[in-house]
Amino acid sequence: MGALNPNITWTKVDVLTAYQRLTAEVQIRGRLRETMNDPELLFHLRNISAEPLLPGAVPLNGVPEGLFNKASVLGIRTIDVEPPLPDQPEQMRRFVMFQGTSFMVTGAAEFPKASDPKMHGELLMKGRFFAMVDVTVVVIGAAGKSWTQPTIWVNRDQMVALYLG
Repeated sequence: MGALNPNITWTKVDVLTAYQRLTAEVQIRGRLRETMNDPELLFHLRNISAEPLLPGAVPLNGVPEGLFNKASVLGIRTIDVEPPLPDQPEQMRRFVMFQGTSFMVTGAAEFPKASDPKMHGELLMKGRFFAMVDVTVVVIGAAGKSWTQPTIWVNRDQMVALYLG
């Protein structure tokens, strides 16, 4: 795949799973959206550390490299916010609550101003991962484990419910 797209870079991310929060560098082609929504099942990580969220989860510190299954990602975000696309249309925000299998994210989703609000749910469900902004992430069953983030990509396959306000 690298021969088709030479723009492979390493970007620092937080990855939320059902029982740990990883901080690592992920290998991406272009932007995080393309890497997470491409058909490959795994992605590459390096310099991996993990904070256990539930009893029994193992802390990690400075693991040199690894592979991670996209299906197990609840949410992922870049540490440094990615700049907007140069040709991005004017956006509007709409309240979104995403209930996952073991977590909740409340915040907003951004849509092109010209889009029909009746289609917003379908627009979010087009890719496996979709972005939410100005969010609060709560891990269910892990007391005191919540974060506010500027952006997070949530995994549609981990969805229990999606509420649009």
